[in-house]
Amino acid sequence: MKKLVILSGSLIAAFSLLGAGAATQTQASAKTTVAAGSPSLSINKIYSNSASVSGKASKGVKIIVENSKKKAIAHSTASKTTGKYTVKLPAKQKTGTKLYVYAKASNGHYFYRIMNVQAASSKTTTKKITPKKAASTKAAVHTNTVSSNLSTPTGTWKSTTQKGWLMKFSFSQKTGLNEYTYQGKKATHVLSNARYSVDAKGASFWKINVTAKGGAKSTFYMRFTSNKQFVLVNSKNQVINTSVGKAPAGHYTFNLQ
Repeated sequence: MKKLVILSGSLIAAFSLLGAGAATQTQASAKTTVAAGSPSLSINKIYSNSASVSGKASKGVKIIVENSKKKAIAHSTASKTTGKYTVKLPAKQKTGTKLYVYAKASNGHYFYRIMNVQAASSKTTTKKITPKKAASTKAAVHTNTVSSNLSTPTGTWKSTTQKGWLMKFSFSQKTGLNEYTYQGKKATHVLSNARYSVDAKGASFWKINVTAKGGAKSTFYMRFTSNKQFVLVNSKNQVINTSVGKAPAGHYTFNLQ
């Protein structure tokens, strides 16, 4: 397997091959491990005044909420028609508390996210915003869109062209990570059905750890400039020359297809 090469600074931090999916998610950070065949799971933000945990998962899977001691405190089942679920909490949770939310399928596969309980938002502050400040408020909301709407890089991302070459990354909870390079019409499947983890270092700065089928491991970093675009960077979040397979090194920008 030909692994991703970062041509600036040190990298390649390996992660262990897991038999199930795992994820950590807060407003500004998320850690996600995705194995092929894992059920899907999205979770709405949990606040200190929340009475339940809600979101959407694979249809019909069992949803289990565990506390920081990994003890189950509540459970429910995702709708068999929509996948939506609501799990009533036994009590309100303190700010900063970690909750483990699992989606477990009948075939034994499961996926979970570690959710950090956030401080209850204040509605009063929002109402006091004057019309003159509306423009700056909108700008702030736009800046936070990347962190609030993205918890995984799921989808197909195609890069800009460098010297006649381009790359394509496909992230999927069913098939894992697949990487391709294109030279004109000639396509090369560089990485096939690899497991990957997403470790968010900030709202839009993510570390991607990859384990190929044969066990080879690699790491790369991405910075989202919007919900539909990212660039490859180093561990210090600096744009660098990168290369996959035989593609020439360059500054590639990836766009969601």
